[in-house]
Amino acid sequence: MSLDKSKFRSEARSCLGQDKPAGDMADCVAAHFPDVEVFRENDDLVLKGGSRFLVVRRAGPNSFRVSENVAVPSTNLVDFGGGAVRTLDELVDEIAALAK
Repeated sequence: MSLDKSKFRSEARSCLGQDKPAGDMADCVAAHFPDVEVFRENDDLVLKGGSRFLVVRRAGPNSFRVSENVAVPSTNLVDFGGGAVRTLDELVDEIAALAK
């Protein structure tokens, strides 16, 4: 299944809105990335591709804090304000890279 990033970006924007938590994107990500394990932990989005995990938390209207973990998902980094800050477009690219 090839990924149509523009379609995914559009659907991600609509399911997230400006103030919804990143976890609200779980169904949207799962539909576009069937090879990635997707689940929600409270308001966070947790993705597993191979042995890598991404934890995503909303940081603002168009920003997300993203931490990458190997072997075990952990929200510790984003709990304390850490992680890389990404726009939605950057987050889409990072999820697509995880899925490869």
